[in-house]
Amino acid sequence: MKSLLISPMIMVAMLVSCNNGDVSIAVKDEDDYYRFRAQFGDNLSPDVSRFLNDQLSTVRIDPEKDSKIITVLPDQTRITIESSPGEVMIYLDKDENSRDSYYRVKNLCEGVKDVILRHKGNNTRLENSRSN
Repeated sequence: MKSLLISPMIMVAMLVSCNNGDVSIAVKDEDDYYRFRAQFGDNLSPDVSRFLNDQLSTVRIDPEKDSKIITVLPDQTRITIESSPGEVMIYLDKDENSRDSYYRVKNLCEGVKDVILRHKGNNTRLENSRSN
């Protein structure tokens, strides 16, 4: 994972925010961690939980309860998932994981975003900001 930190693209911290009414999605991709946070209507919690449960066979998220899960997936990806009705946060420590794990979690989070935005229509505002 150290070679990934050297990449100029990864050296730049990126914050992506997407707001649409009661939906807020933020991604922070730093040198040493990747974090995805989403807030959405409680009615979407079952869909988000079902998607995560399908994608992560070792994890079972109950859409009705607050939970914090720290787990190692079969491919040795170490992630933290915090969820409650209407919210989810997925965290990956880049120093503890491989480049493949980073891309797997990044794709997983894109899938969660798609599940949420599929129900919100096309009225999405996307903001990109980068800091050095």
